[in-house]
Amino acid sequence: MEQYIVSSNSALELKLIRKTSDLHDPKVAFYPDMTYQVFGNMEKIFGYKDLVVKMYYTACSLKLYININFSSKVDTEKFGISSDNIMEKLKDYITPDFITNLDVFEKCLEEESTFKPFGIQLDQFVLNNNEEETKFEVYVIEDENTAFREYFNQLQLFVLWYIDSSNFIDFDDTKWKIFIMYELFKNENGDLCYTPVGYSTIYEYYAYPDKIRPRISQMLILPPFQRKGLCAKLLNSVYKHYATKSDVIDITVESPNDEFQLVRDFVDCTNFHNLKSFDENKFKKLHYKEMVEEFKKLYKINQKQVRRVLEIILLEFTNRLNKDEYEKYKKFVKKRLNWPFQKKPTKLMLAMPAQEVEKIQKSDSVEKLEELEVEYNELEPYYDKVIKRLEMYSSV
Repeated sequence: MEQYIVSSNSALELKLIRKTSDLHDPKVAFYPDMTYQVFGNMEKIFGYKDLVVKMYYTACSLKLYININFSSKVDTEKFGISSDNIMEKLKDYITPDFITNLDVFEKCLEEESTFKPFGIQLDQFVLNNNEEETKFEVYVIEDENTAFREYFNQLQLFVLWYIDSSNFIDFDDTKWKIFIMYELFKNENGDLCYTPVGYSTIYEYYAYPDKIRPRISQMLILPPFQRKGLCAKLLNSVYKHYATKSDVIDITVESPNDEFQLVRDFVDCTNFHNLKSFDENKFKKLHYKEMVEEFKKLYKINQKQVRRVLEIILLEFTNRLNKDEYEKYKKFVKKRLNWPFQKKPTKLMLAMPAQEVEKIQKSDSVEKLEELEVEYNELEPYYDKVIKRLEMYSSV
């Protein structure tokens, strides 16, 4: 039976089709990082040899074509076991109007230039790559309609493939806001087209008495468009949207993974460096109150993230070869790491003799110092990654 077991991660072949030749171009294909939410924790599909599940989308309107290819299928009568029903597993996640005829799908490509982005244009920028300029635009969708829901349901399927433990948003909850980034390109006829390259979902939590606290839930750049700095651009567009809103207290992030946190730290540190009030000499002396106030006002950054930014930039300016300067910096960080450990004496300790309390506190103190040292040693290499990226982009 082993010959009939394939990885669902490698079996699913995804494409965003801009032109007919993309249908047969292997360079256009990309594959999921994970498929367990659809195909189970083992991420396996049983019953097929040389299985390829083609899930091709028109690059703009996201019309879906599905085709399942295999060289042979398990003989149910011979082995007494059936192959997995792939379409049954997919049906809850895809549009019921998917296309199975390739000619019909190709015909859809002719209508792609008629697609226009939903929502309100929030931002636009140009990236230069190999002397070619590519234009991008970001739109915010705050009032969904049926057409947008159908479209976004196609787009948000990608989060299952690339964001761990992700879920689809509930359109019935009006507190959800969606930001979509598009790349502009011209098709074979020279018509301007918009293809989605990524999106972010934001949940606007209520904050007493009349404020909101937006929380970034998901932020995804599709694989064909990654490693171009587009996630940083999208995050800045989110900041831009909320910056002028007086009812926004600050922006938070829901359980950020390491990759997104790295982007977030890079963006926030870059923005801090670009503040009008930024002064390196004042910052080194920890006279950064004015800078922090401007930073929070412009970007609605929450206090916890502000502290991370301060620590990263201070490390950037710290001479680690100077023992006193380096130790001073480490104490600055450990003071923040120690906050969760700080607690008042318990009622039991208040009833104990002073000598016993002193022994307990001394023992706790040693353990705290060891834990803080471990935590710090894990944090500094991460901060160095952010600093390295800051240096790389500042030299461009």
